[in-house]
Amino acid sequence: MNINTSTSTSTSTAAGPSRPSPTTRTANSSTTQQSGSLWNEIMGSADGQKGLGRKNLIVLSERHHGRTHLLSQLNVSSKKKRSFKASRNGKKGLALGYEVLDISDGDEDSVPPLSVFYPPSSHPSLLKLVSRALPPKSLADTAAVIILDWTKPSSIVQELLTWLSWIDQWASNNAERGELEELKERLQSHIQHYTEPSPTTTTGTAAYAGAGALLPLGQGTLTLNSSGIPITVVCTRADLMDSVGEEVGMKGGGWEERTDWIQQVLRTICLAYGASLFYTAPAQPTTYTLLRSYLLHRLYTIPPPLNTTSSTTDPATQHVSSTRFPFPHRANVLDRDAVMVPSGWDSWGKINVLREGFDPSRIGKAFENSLHRFKGDEDDEGETLEGIWEGMIPYIERGVKPSSSSAPTIPETEQSFLTRQLDVLLKDPNRDPRQSFRHAAATVVGPMSGSEGLNLPGVEKALGEMEGLEKGEELKEKFARLSRKDSTRNGPLSPPITSPGATGNAMPNEALHNFFQGLLANRSKTGTPSATPAKSGEGK
Repeated sequence: MNINTSTSTSTSTAAGPSRPSPTTRTANSSTTQQSGSLWNEIMGSADGQKGLGRKNLIVLSERHHGRTHLLSQLNVSSKKKRSFKASRNGKKGLALGYEVLDISDGDEDSVPPLSVFYPPSSHPSLLKLVSRALPPKSLADTAAVIILDWTKPSSIVQELLTWLSWIDQWASNNAERGELEELKERLQSHIQHYTEPSPTTTTGTAAYAGAGALLPLGQGTLTLNSSGIPITVVCTRADLMDSVGEEVGMKGGGWEERTDWIQQVLRTICLAYGASLFYTAPAQPTTYTLLRSYLLHRLYTIPPPLNTTSSTTDPATQHVSSTRFPFPHRANVLDRDAVMVPSGWDSWGKINVLREGFDPSRIGKAFENSLHRFKGDEDDEGETLEGIWEGMIPYIERGVKPSSSSAPTIPETEQSFLTRQLDVLLKDPNRDPRQSFRHAAATVVGPMSGSEGLNLPGVEKALGEMEGLEKGEELKEKFARLSRKDSTRNGPLSPPITSPGATGNAMPNEALHNFFQGLLANRSKTGTPSATPAKSGEGK
């Protein structure tokens, strides 16, 4: 009996687990169920690893916000980094950018690269190309990244309104029937199943562990995101926020309060959309590593459905999630240049802890009013976030201030510009250059000052050339008549004769003036034919 039993046991062992003996199956029924459940879970996890499909990332940013540097840092492969930077040369004129990020990390398992699509700016004609470039039926495999620049804090609210409105419109236009409801339910499940890793955790699992009954959503959580698209708001150049404060004369605690207020506003908006918030800085390389890890985690990790209960024991109905891209990192809101707020962690209470006096309900309502006005849905008189923002953050944009109107500026033609300048010159009374000579002659100080200051030979010659030969002859005759009057009184070359008692009446300046007038008269008589006989007679 014992021999037959051992023979049967050895035979069943050799046959493998597909043909177990009745005795063994009866004795180890509970162990078989546990091992089968574990085996099904392992196989399901392996199938999930092999079934990783291609994911898409839409990067939304205005020009000169650090997008190129951010994408190069997200690509961890050194070879890909060089090729990425080289491929950016000469691509400023593209209507839609496309890059590929390698996420294999040298693993043997093949993982499709991450496709990145990015329009150069928020121009409507460029945003229309995003839907055409994405693969069909890829809405569930797509996440969005909104890039904001910390060196341009004045435009943060307007850019958020632009990009968040576009995401809702784009998702609603490209979603199939019932797809948006499924995506929003998946996002809500991610938020409700989120558990913060412990401080001692070094490696984490991306699978959502059963945490019992789910808590309802908190105040202001997931109230605006109607599409369910995973959104990550990235604020670049966070290490330059203090230099921005120096530009407006705010240093120390005053500017630090403003930056904390900006963080609270961004966290309130991200909480309403179920989005995450990341600060990146070249001085903090780990910020790019954490952002890359989180994006892959959100793209490749699917939360369990909301209708799954903890009492479900059927292995076939249990949710199996990929554990390839875990994110075991805790939130960070204390480091001003390395803020990291994962989706599902934040709440109004945590936002108020950062700095007292902040009202998240007021900010949330103001942002909803701004969003309605931006979309043109309502024209109410409620408070908007733009007005609150302008009162807290002064306009400190670097570069040209953006114009409020979208109408193109038409430059003035060259001929019209020259004609307008000619009219201005003709109306200018000081355009005649001869005025400068008259002004200089009138301001002469010394013997030649006074009303006869224009009798200088140099001025006479210059004015003669300007007025013409005929007018110059008239001036010469005028000077000759004046000199004749003086010569008949004192002689042509003799200085004025003064009596000893008349010293106080004759001034030295007048004597010199008369002497030079005599010289001019003698020159005029020598140069004219009528004056020659008189001169010879006087010589005799």
